Amino acid sequence: MSEQRYVLVAHMGHNAPWLQIKTRKEVKDRIAHIKAKKPERERPLRLKLLKIVKEPLPSRLAKAYAAWVKTSAAWVKADATWDKANVAWYKDYAARGKANAAWVKAYAAWVKANDARDKANAAWGKANAAWEKTINSPASVKFHKQVCGCAWTPEQPDILMQLEEQK
Repeated sequence: MSEQRYVLVAHMGHNAPWLQIKTRKEVKDRIAHIKAKKPERERPLRLKLLKIVKEPLPSRLAKAYAAWVKTSAAWVKADATWDKANVAWYKDYAARGKANAAWVKAYAAWVKANDARDKANAAWGKANAAWEKTINSPASVKFHKQVCGCAWTPEQPDILMQLEEQK
């Protein structure tokens, strides 16, 4: 970035301090504005009073001007850095918005799948309870005896107890 060149300008505007720090482009633009927009009867006076001050500044004013120029350069640099960070932030913010939208959609799918899983789990729980009840029914015990022949019963489900009985 090129360094800004400033000039001291007297009477740049009637509601402003009599001496302002401006760029040459700002002075040129103000002159064009006066010539095009200000009432014709005011133009000669405005253009006569608006001038770049080239005389050496009094010490106190020179120090203040030097400090302003120095801090202005730092501000311009910081502002450019801020502009870049702001652009990146908006870009990332937009990406975050898209990612958030995808996350919301994925979360909605997860909620739906979770609800379906909970319903399936509840149905399985009922079916499993029915199975456990049925497996211990008299007809099932009779079927077990027919196919297996061991001493298992719902009252004595530990099949290893048979080993002690066989002694």
